[in-house]
Amino acid sequence: MLNLPVQTSTLDILIIDDDELDRRSVIRAMKQVPVSVNIVEASNALDGLLKAKATAFDVILLDYRLPDRDGIEVLKSLRLDKIHHAAIIMLTHQEDVTLAEQAIEAGAQDFLLKEEVNARRLLRAVHQARHRHKLETELNRSYDQLRDLAEHDALTGLANRYDFERALEFAVCRAKRENLHGKLAVLLLDLDRFKNVNDTYGHAVGDQLLIKVARRLGTTTRGSDLLARLGGDEFVVLVQDMDRVDHAILLATRIVEAFKKPILLEGLEWDVTMSIGIAVFGSCANDATELMKCADIAMYRAKQEGRNQSHFYSDQLHQAVRHRMYLERDLRHALKNDQLKVYYQAKVHALDGRLGGMEALLRWHHPQEGVLAPGTFLPMAEELGLMFEIDQWVMRTACAQLQQWRSTPHLNVQHLSVAVNVSAIQLQGDNLLSTVDEALATSGLDPRCLELEITENALIRDPEHVASILLKLAARKLKLSLDDFGTGYSSFGHLKLFPIHILKIDQSFVAGIGRGASQERLLAAMIAFAKTLELTLVAEGVETAEQARFCTDRGCELLQGYYYSRPISAEQFEINFLSGTYRHGADEQQ
Repeated sequence: MLNLPVQTSTLDILIIDDDELDRRSVIRAMKQVPVSVNIVEASNALDGLLKAKATAFDVILLDYRLPDRDGIEVLKSLRLDKIHHAAIIMLTHQEDVTLAEQAIEAGAQDFLLKEEVNARRLLRAVHQARHRHKLETELNRSYDQLRDLAEHDALTGLANRYDFERALEFAVCRAKRENLHGKLAVLLLDLDRFKNVNDTYGHAVGDQLLIKVARRLGTTTRGSDLLARLGGDEFVVLVQDMDRVDHAILLATRIVEAFKKPILLEGLEWDVTMSIGIAVFGSCANDATELMKCADIAMYRAKQEGRNQSHFYSDQLHQAVRHRMYLERDLRHALKNDQLKVYYQAKVHALDGRLGGMEALLRWHHPQEGVLAPGTFLPMAEELGLMFEIDQWVMRTACAQLQQWRSTPHLNVQHLSVAVNVSAIQLQGDNLLSTVDEALATSGLDPRCLELEITENALIRDPEHVASILLKLAARKLKLSLDDFGTGYSSFGHLKLFPIHILKIDQSFVAGIGRGASQERLLAAMIAFAKTLELTLVAEGVETAEQARFCTDRGCELLQGYYYSRPISAEQFEINFLSGTYRHGADEQQ
């Protein structure tokens, strides 16, 4: 005897069948079962689909042949309903194995011949169908959960790399098929200096910040845009159906603007910025992989240009970035391969043309690129973490070279000093004092012969810390020079705070000589200001006799620039300036 499970609640059943006799037969059979049933009838596919959509049924008995639609198609439509989930039994007069397989594959839980319909057979079919449907539902729920884990970022809930790459491939295929050049763009977003958050506050705080960043990003995108987290602090937006290319620019601008307001977390305000690279389908790449590469290159340039901004990819940009990467690779080995050199540029006494000192300037003798100026590679060195090693080497080399000249009997250099540039990194760190002490001790150079040049902007980052460092250096009898004066943010108060001995007027002011009375008055005022403070004054960038005369007439003590000499190697400097008595304008020097 078959033991059927006990049904404690009413079964809601929908019969979709155009044959009234068949419907009556099913209803009679169901009334004989020991279960409470509520039966609703539909005589065609449309009526059945409408009733199935309006009411949640436990079971749907579906005829294979309907007058207005094929039963298999109706079955597929019923299975698309994500709200109402019913077990479905297909009914037919045909005993056909292939037909039964089609029904099961389309989503039916059972297949029953109408001739076999009786109370016992029908009730068993209903229970089995409901049990199978329950198992399918649980299986689908597990599948959906696994798919959600596979396609969504566990931390932020955004689409993850897998889901994004799949969507991008699909979008690119569509763009190729429909010739949508300029209609599809990728925006690659990378948070600026996010590593500092994890290193300083821990990954738990970093994760919470990423969650808030993701939420704010979500407020900037359209519903049709796909926002994803690729991993770490890297996000991406897939933009489709753009009306014009500058839509991508507007979105990038909107994102940058959205993060001007700090994020509140852990009771603190966090200033979050990001660098954005933009690549457009058709203009720079025609497949998904290349499109992402282009966006990455553009994002890299946005970081190089100062971060907190967006950049478009272009072929010229690509070549520039490749060239930079090539230089970065070589820079890592430049010091140990003896490619870095210290050049020297003369500083000349304005009144009599005598040599008054020299500035040590770094150059890179690249085996393929030739001699490179520091502006080409020092920003890279800073990002690569090489500045400390390079700064130490320049300090040691400059001190050792001047001491060597001072120790050479026929060279008259006892009165000269060498100026060495101090980077902002050195000033903010704790190693400048030890670097200077080590260079002086190793070389044996008199501290009074060493001059340290500091830029104005380096002073304002942490004025109190910088002041304490500079006071200790001044106590060692070193000379301290303020470089690029007039271009930064120092104030008179800063000049009182720091033990500055020398002001170097930036070459941009010297270049204004002869270009208008207002520019000349500004330069004259700066010179007068320095003299009032009783500081030694150096004019940089002197390239003409007119500029030299103007600065001399206004009271500049020292002049420096191409009018006297470009930066040259130590060997050439010794020949040009130290062998004999140098005086600018003397016959032997013309």
